[in-house]
Formats: sequence, structure tokens, C-alpha cells
Amino acid sequence: MTAYLRTYCLIMFALLLAGSAWAQEPSKKAVSRSSDSYSDIKARANTRDIQRLLNEAEKTKEKDPKGALENIREALAMSIVNEDAFNEGRSYLLLGEVNEAIEEWKLALDNYTRAYQRFSQNNANDDKREEKTVGFSSPGSSLPQLKQALTGLAQANFRLGQYDEALHYYRELSTKNLAPEETAECQLAISEVYYTQGNYTEAQKAVESIQYSPKKMDGSLSIRIQNQKAKIYAQQNQFDKTQELYSNSLQNQRAAGAAAPSSAPVQQSTQEAKEDIASALKDQGKFDEEISLRRQAIEYNLETNNLSEVTRDKVAISNTFVEKGDIPEALKEAEEAAAIADTIDNPQTQANAYLTLADLYAKNNRANQALSAYKKYSQAVAKNEKQHEVRLTDRSELIKQQQDIEELSKNVSIGQREEKIQNQTVFRQQLIIYGLILIILIVAVAAYFIYRSAQASKTANQLLALKSLRSQMNPHFIFNALNSVNHFVAQQDERTANKFLSEFSQLMRLVLENSQEDFIPLYKEQEILALYLKLEHYRFRDKFDYEINIDDTVSTETIEVPPMLIQPYIENAVWHGLRYKETKGKLQLDISNENGFLIVSIKDDGIGRKKSAELKTANQKKHTSTGLKNIQERLTIINKVYKTHYRVEISDLNDLGGTHVRIYIPITKTLAA
Repeated sequence: MTAYLRTYCLIMFALLLAGSAWAQEPSKKAVSRSSDSYSDIKARANTRDIQRLLNEAEKTKEKDPKGALENIREALAMSIVNEDAFNEGRSYLLLGEVNEAIEEWKLALDNYTRAYQRFSQNNANDDKREEKTVGFSSPGSSLPQLKQALTGLAQANFRLGQYDEALHYYRELSTKNLAPEETAECQLAISEVYYTQGNYTEAQKAVESIQYSPKKMDGSLSIRIQNQKAKIYAQQNQFDKTQELYSNSLQNQRAAGAAAPSSAPVQQSTQEAKEDIASALKDQGKFDEEISLRRQAIEYNLETNNLSEVTRDKVAISNTFVEKGDIPEALKEAEEAAAIADTIDNPQTQANAYLTLADLYAKNNRANQALSAYKKYSQAVAKNEKQHEVRLTDRSELIKQQQDIEELSKNVSIGQREEKIQNQTVFRQQLIIYGLILIILIVAVAAYFIYRSAQASKTANQLLALKSLRSQMNPHFIFNALNSVNHFVAQQDERTANKFLSEFSQLMRLVLENSQEDFIPLYKEQEILALYLKLEHYRFRDKFDYEINIDDTVSTETIEVPPMLIQPYIENAVWHGLRYKETKGKLQLDISNENGFLIVSIKDDGIGRKKSAELKTANQKKHTSTGLKNIQERLTIINKVYKTHYRVEISDLNDLGGTHVRIYIPITKTLAA
């Protein structure tokens, strides 16, 4: 086996060992986890438990959100381990609903987005999805959950003021084979988005497009549609229609009995409609109509025992009387509002009532009563702040729990990837081996075709071409190389002589081929340098060894360098440093990237510049100075013509000898044709 083949085999063996070690490394990481590790979660993960946990979370998310989050945390981790996209999506859907309950709309949007991604993929692959757990059937189509995720996305974007995104998701929802009532809900939501944007025309179109029969439709939906229309007509100053629709809404709620009033969406819709209508009436100066509207609402809210809303309406009526200039009536309404507020446990409503009453007492010079009302206002504010602090604490704890859930899901995902790596160690080792072989073949084929398809050399500065050609090869090397051939022939070592002469001719051919190029790819320069060092090592194998290192980040095929710029410095190192060393030396050639430059580092542990200068003959001194001068002139011309910054630094390696040359080459890459 030749030296070349031995070197090649050693390199391949080292690469294979490195690949094997790299492929086995993840198995060490997988065992160093905490008590809540990936392996622990995997051991207890099964679809039945996941669904049980999610069902419990669904039931308790409103009354016990902390407990619900604990169940979601466990279910999400197990879903990721089982690669169960359906239940992973359910987990994110529940997280979004918990976020929505505490009005953390940004977190809700993130979790609804994750749920939407899981359900979209799951729904698209329903027919292809395989059962992953033993003894449990597939959950089937995820279309209902996909609808929930789309609704959540639309609502979260709406709450964040991202109205175009909200409309986008509502429109996508409308394409999902909705039932009649679902379609009505979707159109009602689209109308609300347009209404909030102030686009009342489109809001009216959306709500009017709802095809429904009040007798067949759910009562609460019918009432909310009436409220929406009433709001829109109010903004269009069609108050007759507004009043009729609002009265019908209250009448329908009375007719529905206990069911409709207890519905939170209906209550919210009715209150929002009332406030928007009242605001529109007030803006038009229709104070009596506003008061009449609010008294109508008070009558209904007294029937349903919604005293907080009664208090707010009386405070609003009091403020309207103030604007009308009827202070006695304003004071009467404010006193009634405060009296009702005393009977309820709503500090925010109490504070508004007491403040309004205190201001009216103060304006009427009833200082003692004003002071008493202000005290109650202060107490209500303090109580409200305490309740607000409790809510903030609970909210921050829920957010902290969700952060823990996100951290756990990340860790589980990492553990899942590590297990896959561990289970595929043999496959990865084979893949690395084949990959290395493929890379070698690709590089070889690419080099061959690049060499064959290289374009004709471009016209360059003739002076630079001549100087480059003159400085590419030292005539001493040619002369000494031929002497070496003669020496091998004289020793009747024809095989070595033929091999040396063949490689020498190959080097000369490469040099001549590249002599007309201003720049050549780095891999061609590398080929010339490797062949040159090989030939020098033939002649002085007892004087030095050499090593060539190219950094992995250096792209030898795309980076271009001037041809034969590096060789003279290598020749200098061999002939004037290493050749005269009494012991065997070493030459090291390193090529790397650094701050936009290709750094070529040539180190030799020869006799050093000072001692070399002492040993030179007069002829050698003349040759060396001429060679270095030509290189410097060449670099000067290149820098001037191409506006670059080539430079060379030469320093002593240490006090005992040796030389270190650093060539700074601005990185120039080939451009695709």
C-alpha cells in the first residue's frame, strides 16, 4: 500500500470514529434528567390518561383554573411523548381558554395558534392517521376542535385590536361546514368586528345576512342578533328602529324566563347594546330618550335582581340630569344609586355611585354629606384595590404555571429528540459513513467538471501577468528537481525517478495552466502547494515533515486567490530555514477565515532569518531580495488594480529560530454565471 493510500485510510478511519462518537453522545444526555424527566413521562403516558386529564381540565377550568392547568401540564407532556397531535392540540386549546378567562389575550393567541396548527394537520390527515396506542380507538375527526381554535384565534385577535386578522379567521371558520346556528354565530362575530372598526355598513350587511327563524333558533342567539342590530341602527341615527329592537330584546328575555337572563353572553350583549345606544342618544343631545332607555333597562334589571347594573344606570341618569341642568333630579338619582350600592358587594360600582353623590353634595354646599360620601368612596376604592391585587396575584400564578408548562413541553420535546437519536445510533453511523463517501464523490465530480468547464482566462494587466509568471517558480527549484531526477537515475532507482519526474511534470503543467489567470479557486492553489511540498519532501525527507490544515469554514471551491502567491514563502521556509537545520524540522501550513480575510499561516521551526542570512552566499542574497521584491510589487499592483488590501507579515517564531509568515488575502468568491 502506498503512502498516499495509507494516509487516506487513516483519515477515513479517524472520521468514522469521530462520527461514531458523535452519534452516541446523545445517549449520555438522555439519562441525566430530573424526576420529571422524559423517561418518567413516557413510562406513564397513555391515551386514556391523557383524555381523562383533559376532560377533568375541561370541567374545572372556570372554578379551579390552577388545578386545570396541572392536568393540562401532565396531558400536554404525555401527548408530546406519544406524538399525539390531536390531544396536544386539545391541551393548547384549553390553555387558550384559560388565558381568555383571565384576559391574557397575547398568551391566548399563542396557544390558539398552536392548537390550530395541530388540528389543521390532524384534520388533513384523518384518513392516514395511525393508531399509536394499544386498545384505544382513534379520536376521529378533529373538525370540532379546529372550529374552536379558529374561534379562539379570531376572538384573541379582535381583543388585541388586530381586526383584519380576526376577520381572516372568522371567514376561514365560515368555510368549515358549519351548522346553521354556528354560521349565525360566525356572522354575528364578523358584524361585531366591523362595528368596532366603525364600518357600520359592513356590520349591518353581516348581521342582516344571517338566515334564521327566531322560533327555531336558540333564544340567546336571537336576542344577541337583535341587540347587534339595535347598536348599528343607533350609530346610523335610526333611533326608532333602535328603540323597537332593544324593547323586543328585553321582552324576549322576559319571555324566556330564567334561562336567558342567566346567560352571560346575553347579559353582556344587552348591556353593551344599552351603553352604545345611550351614548349615541347623548351625542345627539337626546337626553330624555337616553333617560327613558336607561329606565327601561332598570325596570328589567330590577326584575332579574341585577342591582349592579341598576346602580350604574342610575349613576348615568344622574350625570345626564346634571348636563340638563336639573340638579335636584340628578341628586335624587345619585342617592338612589348609592342606596342600592350599599346593598351589593361590588366595590367598583359602589365607588362610582359614592363619587357621583359626593360631587353633587359638594356642588350643593352640603359639606357634611359630601364628606360622608367621599369616605364611603375611599373605602370602596380601597376594597376594590384589594380585590384587584388578589386577582392580579391569582393571574400571575396562572401565568407562572403556564410558563412552567411551556418549559416542560420544551424539555419533553428535547428528550423526545434525544431518544430518537439514541434509538437510531447504528443507522446514523451508517448514514455518516455513506455521507462521507458521497461528499468525497461529489467533491471529486464537482472538481472534475469545474476543471473541464472553466471559462477562458480573462484579459489582464500584462505587466501583472508577466511578474506573476516570473515569480511563480524559483529557477533553483527546477534546477534542483532535475538534479534529483539525475541522482535517482544514477542510483539506478528508475521507479523513484519516474515517479518524481511524473509528479514534477504535473506540477509544471498546473503552474503553466494557471499562469494566465488573475485569480484561481483556492482548491487549485491548494493542489499546487500540496504537490510542491510533496516534491520538496521527496528531496529533503530527512530534513522536515509538513502538515496542511484548512479550516472547515473555508470554502475552497468559491474563494479565489492569486496563483502562486503562497509558494515562494513555502520555498523560502524549506530552502533557507529547514534545509540547514541539524535535526528534523516541521513546516505547517494553515488556512482559515478571520474578519473578512483568508489568513494563510506558514510556520517553520528552521534556523530562523538571522542565521539564514549569515549562511547565504552573495548570489543567494541577490536572488532572495529580488524574489521578495517581486512579490511585494505584485501585491502592490493587485491592491491598486482591484482596490484590495493584500498584505504580508513576517516574524520570528521564537528566540531559538523559526519563522512565521502570515498572508492576508481579502476573500473573493466566484459568481454564478
